[in-house]
Amino acid sequence: MATFASCSTRLAEKFRSLDPAWRWAIGVFVVARIFYSLWGIVVMLLVPTVLQNLDLFGVPIVAYFDVASSERFVFSREINGRVLTFRANGDGTMSDVETQSVWSLRDASAVQGALTGTKLELAPFTTQDIFPYRGLVPERGWFGIWQRFDVLWYQAIAERGYGATNGDIHFPPLYPLFESVLGRILGGRFFFAGWLIAQIALVWGLALLFRLTQRWRDASAAKRAVIFTLLFPTAFFFFTAYSESLFLLLTLLCFRALERAQWTWAGFFAFLAILTRLQGIALLAPLVYYAWQNFRASKKISFAQMLMLALALGAGAFYLWLRVWAGEGNVLPTSEPQLNARLAPPWENLLYAFQVIASGKFLLADVLNLVTALLAFAILVRGWKMLPPALAWYSSVMLLIVMLRYVDTQPLNSMTRYVLTLFPLLMLLAYWSKNRWMERAVVYVCAPLNLYLTAQFLLWGWVA
Repeated sequence: MATFASCSTRLAEKFRSLDPAWRWAIGVFVVARIFYSLWGIVVMLLVPTVLQNLDLFGVPIVAYFDVASSERFVFSREINGRVLTFRANGDGTMSDVETQSVWSLRDASAVQGALTGTKLELAPFTTQDIFPYRGLVPERGWFGIWQRFDVLWYQAIAERGYGATNGDIHFPPLYPLFESVLGRILGGRFFFAGWLIAQIALVWGLALLFRLTQRWRDASAAKRAVIFTLLFPTAFFFFTAYSESLFLLLTLLCFRALERAQWTWAGFFAFLAILTRLQGIALLAPLVYYAWQNFRASKKISFAQMLMLALALGAGAFYLWLRVWAGEGNVLPTSEPQLNARLAPPWENLLYAFQVIASGKFLLADVLNLVTALLAFAILVRGWKMLPPALAWYSSVMLLIVMLRYVDTQPLNSMTRYVLTLFPLLMLLAYWSKNRWMERAVVYVCAPLNLYLTAQFLLWGWVA
């Protein structure tokens, strides 16, 4: 006991001796990490199974997923021309609403009720179509519930390289490369490797965000900026094997290098950020701004600054070469048929969003994407003159880029996710939240949305 107490005391002293930015980043991260882990377990216990009655391209199917074991089944729900509607019973069976018959999920046969002995036919869609594991082995238990959607794209690339999954070239290479290298070091635990990279990058990124906000305003605003980042409704993406944490870190490292006039390092981090997420091309705006400011002062542009710009442009050129190498038909990512995506003017995206909502046939995600886009624009307009020019230009170009992506199946697709890493907007909210009413508004809106959207993500609900 004495040894344990002594170790605890030494750890506490070392923690207190840390730089305030790191101390706050680590403390807030640990609290948030515990919260997300516990909330994931609660969701798994409250909703142990996911059962969906779907109509895909006019075909009625029932899809079932066991949250703890990751077992999944997909069957047609049409019997002799009659479409049934099912609900899960929680014991490996489901019941149809129409006849109250009980069906075994493993062989899709009715074991009790009016339809006893009847068997559902296999659906024309596979479990991979509904729960797309990309041919990977699902993780099980509380950790496996974080293995969803883009996590599986990155993991598939990390394990098998580009080309193994149709459409994987749309995902830039840096994050899956890191995941692949660390995954092999860890004996093939690729999902864990991706998760670990995201957690380390997040803590580092939060410390940089604290320092940047503190230099811009004060420590109080810096603390709120870190908290708001992890309280954002889609902040759960930071806590699984997504590229958001790494992108946030590299972007902040780029800005730190620019502030210190470390031009080559700024270009290097911009290079890495663009190869993590293509939206990183927005970093060209602050790079050009700093180069122009330096040129105005010295009437010349240095070799280091030219190299800085060349590195950022080189990242885009490298990714285009990668698309050619992978045999992608559209070298320029102006159209992505596999993802039903193309480039379009921002107002076309906004008009599409309003039309979908006005039709009455919309999802909550459609409303959230539109509200997020409008709020982001309003915050940027209101705070443009308050932000350092480089941050203001970066935010403007970034917001423009993400609003150019038009997805046929959903207007302003993934807007709530893209804005997550647009940290200057969160800095503005943090500063304005010195007003207690503003602070409460942010917390009271973000906290319940965060809980709901996190649960939706864990239960295979499309969020962003």
